[in-house]
Parts: sequence; C-alpha cells; structure tokens
Amino acid sequence: MSFNNYISKLLFCENISSGFKTFTALIINSKRYSSGLKKNNLDLKNNETFVYHIKKNKKKFDLFLRTFKGDIDIFYEIFWNKTYDEHLKLTKKEPKIIVDLGAHIGMTSIYFALQYPNAKIYAVEASSENFEMLKANTQSFKNIVPINAAAHYEDGTVNFGNNELSYNQKVSESGSPTPALSIKKLIDSNELNSIDLLKIDIEGGEIDLLSKNNSWLNTVGDIIIEIHQPYSAERLTQDLKPFNFKIKLDKGAVLTAGKE
Repeated sequence: MSFNNYISKLLFCENISSGFKTFTALIINSKRYSSGLKKNNLDLKNNETFVYHIKKNKKKFDLFLRTFKGDIDIFYEIFWNKTYDEHLKLTKKEPKIIVDLGAHIGMTSIYFALQYPNAKIYAVEASSENFEMLKANTQSFKNIVPINAAAHYEDGTVNFGNNELSYNQKVSESGSPTPALSIKKLIDSNELNSIDLLKIDIEGGEIDLLSKNNSWLNTVGDIIIEIHQPYSAERLTQDLKPFNFKIKLDKGAVLTAGKE
C-alpha cells in the first residue's frame, strides 16, 4: 500500500469510528488480517469477532466483523473504496424497493440504507453463519429485512458453502442444504409491484438466475451486478436485452444496467 493510501485509510478509520477503542481495533485487526492473507495462513475456522462502533451519515450503529474471514476486506471495499458510488449515480430515481442478493453480513444493505433511508431493503443471504452476522449488523436499521436463502432461478433446496473466505461461498455439489428462493417468490411473498434497485453478487449463481425463469426482470428498474467467470459482460447483455436493459457502466467485474 502506498503512503498516500495508508494515510487515507487512517483518516477513514478515524472518521468512521465512534470512539478511540473502535479506531484502534480497526487498525490492529486490519493488520492482523492482511498479514495472514499475505502469508496464506488465515485460519478460516477462527470465528474471532469484534464489535465496532460506527458513525456514518449522522447515524451510529454497531458492526460485527470477523477478523480472519474476509469481513474486513468487504468493510473497506464498501465504505472506504465506495464501490457502489458511481453505480448509484446512474440510477434513474431514488429507489423505494431494493433487493440485495448475496447480502453477506449486511454491509452493502447498510450502505444502501444510509444512502436511501426511506427505502425498504430485502437482504438475501444463503450462508447461515453470515446470516446471523447480517441480523446482528442490521438490527439498528428497521428498513432492512434479512432473508436466509440462496437466490436461485427456482424454489427448492441447494447445497451451499465451503471453506473459502466468507464472501466466496457458493452453490455447489457439496455444502449444507439451504432453501433456494426464486425472485418471483420473493416478489410475490412480499407483495412487491416492482424492484427499483437490484444488487447481485452471488458468486456465479447469476448465470442461471438471469437466464432461466427470468420474466421477473420486467419488474426491475436498475441492476448492479458483480459477474464471475465464465459469465461475461457480453453474455449479461444478451440475457438482459429482451427486457430492454442497457449496460450503463462496466468497471471490470461490477456492472450497472438500466432500462433503455
């Protein structure tokens, strides 16, 4: 990390921390995590968890992060690097209904809630361990609805999870049996007329989700998606074209699409 980036991260940690204890813990635990990652000796079974007292957009809330499971990476990606900022600027209107597929431990949903406090946010996460963290992290946000299920092209059951970092778990032949939730059922069971903003980060599951049983895309306004190989921007464009979507921003793996 360059000196300027290091100073930027220090200032970020100071600004987002509600108290010196949280600031110190962020700096120390970030270093412990990054050192283990560089040496390739992270203990992925170590569930050491710290509660960080956060202040953001005039709101204070607690954020539970596991030191060695990748949670810290996602924290910086969303709140320091502001991964979604450019994408949100391209949305046509302020969203009232947001669906977060692959919500992990809730940080993207929280980011959306801070940006759009009047929106209702459905946070869908398949991992049971991540889901418990998701519920704890979003308890201060009454507009976030946690849902423990794997976003899928059909309802049923899938095998989910492995020994990867917490944000790399996926549907696979092995893993724990997990309820699979189609977007149609999500829409029907929550009586949604439309989804203004759909965020998708489901580790490869987007391929089937967007190409099979996908008529629900007619109800969606804007999509922010992280694609994974072998899916491509070209394949995504083909799958979305029948529903009048156009790619607005392509930043490598993360793309934004909206209706023409």
